[in-house]
Amino acid sequence: MGRLRSTWLVDLFDARVPISVIVAAAGVDTLHGLSRILPFLAGIPTEEAAALLRGD
Repeated sequence: MGRLRSTWLVDLFDARVPISVIVAAAGVDTLHGLSRILPFLAGIPTEEAAALLRGD
């Protein structure tokens, strides 16, 4: 069950669901509770990351 939940959370991150929504859905109080799934998140190309940070 833990792997299924982790996969679901990674899918939410990859879909660019807002972090506040993911934290609420995961039922955790801090981001530390999600730190174990960080190695499984897909990387974002530099250009795309820059555009997202600019709000493009």
